[in-house]
Amino acid sequence: MCGRYVVSKSTADLMAAFDVHESYVDELQPSYNVAPTDTVPLILDRSSGEGEPVTRKLVTARWGLVPSWAKDPKGGARLINARMETVTEKPSFRKAASARRGLLVGDGYYEWEKIPGGGKIPTYLHAADDEILAFAALFENWPDPALPDGHPDKWLRTATIITTAASDALGHIIWG
Repeated sequence: MCGRYVVSKSTADLMAAFDVHESYVDELQPSYNVAPTDTVPLILDRSSGEGEPVTRKLVTARWGLVPSWAKDPKGGARLINARMETVTEKPSFRKAASARRGLLVGDGYYEWEKIPGGGKIPTYLHAADDEILAFAALFENWPDPALPDGHPDKWLRTATIITTAASDALGHIIWG
């Protein structure tokens, strides 16, 4: 399960790589240790209405999904990953899985390999050609009940990465 990852590409690099039409992101600062609750780039496909063309947008989200029904955003730090096998069954992810999907992007991610004696070694996984990775994601918009309607910070966009068991030789890193 992805617990830390790297984002070092520029906003322009992400827009070009994913054919993004609109960006709502200032220039991204590289982070080689993206952690839960950090702000991350999120790519969305959106239409302004029925029959209107779909455009791809680059926005930001806080990593760690906060369901719209949550009383506060604190639990989001625990919801950084959603298992593909159960994403439509879990109440925290079900609504987002049906309507709010996107891509979180990065250069690579870290997994911790278990070693004899109980320790762990961080292993950086990335594309062989250093291409940008796209992680399937869900997002939610959480309304802060403490803020009035119309307040610019009323809505907090949060996201989670969809994960599944490794099906190749990398499985030993995660599962020991």
